[in-house]
Amino acid sequence: MDEPVKVEVVNSLANSEPGAMPVWQHLEALRTLLIKSLGVLCLGFLITYYFSDKVIEFLETPLLSVLPVGERHLYFSGISDKFLVYLKVSFYTSLIISSPYLLRQGWNFIAPALKERERKFAVPFLMFGSGAFFTGTVFAYYLVIPSAYRFLLNFGGANEKPLINVVDYFSLTIQLLISMGILFELPVVLLLLGKLGVIRQELLIKFRPQAYLGLAILAAFLTPTPDAFTMCLVLGPLILLYELSVYLVKWVIQD
Repeated sequence: MDEPVKVEVVNSLANSEPGAMPVWQHLEALRTLLIKSLGVLCLGFLITYYFSDKVIEFLETPLLSVLPVGERHLYFSGISDKFLVYLKVSFYTSLIISSPYLLRQGWNFIAPALKERERKFAVPFLMFGSGAFFTGTVFAYYLVIPSAYRFLLNFGGANEKPLINVVDYFSLTIQLLISMGILFELPVVLLLLGKLGVIRQELLIKFRPQAYLGLAILAAFLTPTPDAFTMCLVLGPLILLYELSVYLVKWVIQD
């Protein structure tokens, strides 16, 4: 009695629909995707590590530009701190420059399971998402980080002198860059939900006050300084992005 049931289960898993790819072929495709992605990520890491001095210098600029002349230095106390920072920065840089390829590989893996309508708008959304993340990191690098660090360095009396640890600085800087990049994905997420029919323009308008409150909490949480100016510097673009999403959602649904 059990043997026919087992055979039926195996056949249904192997080929649940006519023309469907067997389970082991899905696993093989996933294995190939992971190997290729890991290879590209490692290659990107080697390239970024080769240019790590330039990357480090670029990331240090927002801080060094607001330090007094003659005090523009970062310090490390652990003997391996500087080396580990270079590895960390090289990894994140590699992840960013490899992201278009990684997203493309992920798209190739899930595309066969999507309907034709879903395939048409998936690629533009991926491109829009990459551009939004990059815009967020640029905004953080040129506006948020210099303003926040200037406030923190000038806070308090004139007798205190900064002795900034290289590990702490790069951890905070990378966190801010990635956080702002993710926050700028807000229109992408709302547009995707609108395209899938989860939300509508009327819903975004109805819950606008609650959305503003949530964005204000996010801005306060991610801003490393307690001053209102830096918080508003983060909150302002988020509100604009939300308002932009309110109108784009209606356009996407009608498309």
